[in-house]
Amino acid sequence: MQTMVSYNKNPLYDYRLILDTPASLKKRISAAKMDFDRDYRGLVIAGGSPFIYLATFSQYEQEEETMTDAIYKKALGMMPFKAHVKDFDRLGESEIFIALKSQQAITTIIEGLKTIEDRFLNVRFNELPRITLAQHLLPWQFIKSWPKFSTRRLSATFIIDKMLLLRRMQGFRSWQVIKHVNLQNQLVY
Repeated sequence: MQTMVSYNKNPLYDYRLILDTPASLKKRISAAKMDFDRDYRGLVIAGGSPFIYLATFSQYEQEEETMTDAIYKKALGMMPFKAHVKDFDRLGESEIFIALKSQQAITTIIEGLKTIEDRFLNVRFNELPRITLAQHLLPWQFIKSWPKFSTRRLSATFIIDKMLLLRRMQGFRSWQVIKHVNLQNQLVY
């Protein structure tokens, strides 16, 4: 009996569309994350990189160019904006995050992306834009850490002028930046 090997000529990739934070803010958030992790030596606390995620989705490699063109056209008409983060907040008792004080511009971007969601597979838009410090916390971890972070101060204002499109290939855990998509505030027809 002969075994047939199937090679998928059109692989399905996972994508994330994010708003990046400046290096100085990343450094401050990383220090807060290290302070958080210090309380839980030996345990891995999920949190990830300090960015604001807009959407996650999948797409076949063959459709990647069409998808990125649609994202680029949406970004052409979007205006760069000022973002302000201030202090820590929580999502239930399982996540601690850094709050965005004005979400209107980010919500506008997400709403614009929803108009092209037919270009994405398995799309999930972020309903609460934020910068996650720690997530999937167990009840005892939240009870121990929230009193400390509920009174901790962190504030920053920065300009967001681009989105980053990340891709994760099948079988890999890491994400690669494949495109910087500038917000250009141009009239788009």
